[in-house]
Amino acid sequence: MWGSPIWPARLQGCVQPGVAFAGGDRLMSWKVRASLAVWLLAGGWLLWQQGCDSALDPIVVADGAVTVRNQTTAEWQNVRIWVNEHYAGGARSIPAGGFVREPLSRFVAAQGQTMTAVTRVTSVVVLGRTPDGTAVRIIWGTPVLH
Repeated sequence: MWGSPIWPARLQGCVQPGVAFAGGDRLMSWKVRASLAVWLLAGGWLLWQQGCDSALDPIVVADGAVTVRNQTTAEWQNVRIWVNEHYAGGARSIPAGGFVREPLSRFVAAQGQTMTAVTRVTSVVVLGRTPDGTAVRIIWGTPVLH
């Protein structure tokens, strides 16, 4: 009865009395299913992480502050930050992989004026040097002078 020719040869012996054949449920063990599920979850997680790993901008102007990120492998020294080519601020150094966040109110012009909350930021220029003397220049926006 169970060896009837209506079943393909590869399925003979897989079907038990009283159990309906439902598309090959007995052909894949639970270990194979579990390992397949683990690999699919790991692959999905990896793809998700790759999509979320966007690079950060070296200069960000947001929430009334300027953030400058050193994305190089060398420290920057004597860093000068120019906002709108008129207001200046700075930092002694920014370590490799580090950042500086300064509120716009701390940038001062040559005559002592400070930026107000309504001042629109059109450009930011970061100038500095690495320990070996290489010049650093990073631009955000469209500066004319620096």
